Order: sequence, then structure tokens, then C-alpha cells
Amino acid sequence: MSNPMELNTNIVGIYTATTKKITEPRFSHKISIPNNQALLDNDDDNHHYGILQKRMHIILCYQKQSNEDSGWHLGGWIKESLGHALVDNPILAGRLRRSESDQGSLEIVSNDSGVRCVEAELPLSLVDFLQLKEKNNEIEDKLVYWNDVDGSYPQFSPLFYIQVTNFQCGGYSVGISYNLFLVDPLSMAEFLNRWTEIHRSMAYESEVPKPPFFHTVNFKQNECSSSLKHSISSSLTSKTMIFNIFTDEKLHSGNETCKYFVLLCLEEAESKFGSKIGKINSTFTLIIKEPNGNTKVENLSKQRNFALPKNLGYDLNSVSWEDLSINYEVVFHRENAPIDASHWIACDALEGVVLVVISSPSEGKSGVKVYITVPIDQRI
Repeated sequence: MSNPMELNTNIVGIYTATTKKITEPRFSHKISIPNNQALLDNDDDNHHYGILQKRMHIILCYQKQSNEDSGWHLGGWIKESLGHALVDNPILAGRLRRSESDQGSLEIVSNDSGVRCVEAELPLSLVDFLQLKEKNNEIEDKLVYWNDVDGSYPQFSPLFYIQVTNFQCGGYSVGISYNLFLVDPLSMAEFLNRWTEIHRSMAYESEVPKPPFFHTVNFKQNECSSSLKHSISSSLTSKTMIFNIFTDEKLHSGNETCKYFVLLCLEEAESKFGSKIGKINSTFTLIIKEPNGNTKVENLSKQRNFALPKNLGYDLNSVSWEDLSINYEVVFHRENAPIDASHWIACDALEGVVLVVISSPSEGKSGVKVYITVPIDQRI
């Protein structure tokens, strides 16, 4: 096919996976957005607010090893296995809402509204898909789904999507999309590994795998071309560099030392990526996640100076997505590991995004991960 972007994904099933137990009491994570009007880029026609669409995508591709190891079988078990995994992570099934206590803020509440799941087909073999991806990785957008959060009524918008796509001649992919306010990449990696443990236990605990209760192929009738809106930002248009920092200084979202580290990481990322990226604007959006799950969003200027503690000691090093164990450890069917994996933070065409995740202090040291995502002009 001359233009892989002309390929249509056929949507076969859409459903919502909810927690198997009611979350009581409900809890919430606060999202503080100062200067609300400046950060919320309101589109009056579509009610899309730019800051609310910050998200990450993960794609994992698997070969088919047996009749039971297929995207249809996986999709049939997701509703059950994911529901059990969400019991210990109910915030992932939550929704955004306007804060009742702070008019300028939002919060994510664990209201058990669920994760939106999509089952689909792509008229390509897995081998053909991987070959096309080498030439044009925008085709990966066919394997993930995202529907923009409605800024006027955010309580109705899912924050976590899973798309299972079946290729011709066997093989399948699992595409994951989630809002950056919801959870950070490392916490999502931990959740995925726990979920797959539950999935394998439920679906393959006996020698003869049980057929899934919710099996889409049993209900398939006429195929229809996808009317779903897929993500328009791919790994072709952004690049992420990840930094680990450890320091004796106690860090929090209002700490100037934390922001000083951000500027250090930003400078190193721009230096490494060089002319192949569009530099982050002098003033950019910074998202800081606290250990308790609360998030603070603010504008930060690269020209700003910070008063730093004397004799500040710290260790700073860069890591890769592979170091976060979100590639080849996510195994749904026995030892069938992904043969290909992609992950990217969706990035606006003209500006990047900086995500800072502060961990709980350990052995007297504070830790922080800094994700610098910038737009790129060509493959790197």
C-alpha cells in the first residue's frame, strides 16, 4: 500500500472495564492549576483544553503462539482481569471533576467509572506492520486510541484507554493511552506488570485454558470501518529524555531546588537533541507530581534564577524507557513477551512538556524523575 495512513482500523467491540469491588471510601488527587485561564487553552467550538490532553501512549506487539494466544482471547479476558487489577489501583478508573473546595483547581476522584477498552482489526500482518513502521512510524497511531478530555464536562471523559488490535495471520498489539495527571510512567509500568500477573493466573491457571466469557468473535457480525478518533501525535513528532536525580535536599512542588533541577535537565536535553528538535519555548508548562498523587501545573521560565542551598549535593543521570521496565516484561500469555514496543508522550507541535515525579524520601535522600519531551523536526 503506497500510503499506510490510508489503512482503516475496523472496530469490533467497545466496552468499559470497572473495578470488581466498589471503592469505599472514595479518594481524590488534587490538580492545582494556577492562572487557570492562561493554562487552559479553551477551544470554544470543541471544548478542548490543551493542558488536559497531556498523555502517554504505549504499544506492545505480540506474535501468536497458539489458538488461545490471540488478541481475541486477550480481549475477552481483559474485562475480567483488568477489573481485578483495578481494585488495588482504583484511581485509574476515575474521572476528572471541578474541585468543590478550590474553584481554580481540578481533582481526579476514584469513582469507579472505568477504563475504556477497544477491540479492533487491522488489515495487515504483524510483519507487514513492523516493516511499514520502519518507514513511517505514524502508522502506530492506528494501534492506540485517545478521545480528548472535554474541558466543559471533564467528569464524562475516560482518562485511561486500552486498544487490542488483531493483525491478519495472527499476532496482536496492546495499545495503552493514559492522562499524565492520572499516573506517572513508572507507576503505570508497575500496574501493567501486576495486571498481567493477574491475567495469566485467571486465564491460564489450568493446563487447558478457559474460554473467555466476553469473547467478541462470538458476537461479530458486519465489520465496520473505524469511526473512532485516534491520536494525532506520534513518536515521529516528539522525543523524550528521562533523568534520575537524588539529593539530600527535601523536594516538593514549591521547592526552588526542584525547579533548578528541571532547568539543568532541560539544558542537557536540548544540547543532546541539538538541531533536530524545536527548542522548548522560553516559558513552558511544568507538571509536578507529588508522592501523594497530587499534581501541580505551572508556567516556568527558562530565564528564571533560583536561590539554591549552599553546598547542594546531588547525583543526576539519564535513563531510557527500557530502564523503566515497560517494554518486554509485560507478558499476558505465559512466556510470550512483546517482540516490539513503542512509547511516547504526546507533544504539541510547537511546544514540549516537562513532567516531574517526586518520590518519597528514602534513606535520607529525595528522588525525582524528570521527563523532558520536545517536538522534533525529523527522525532521530
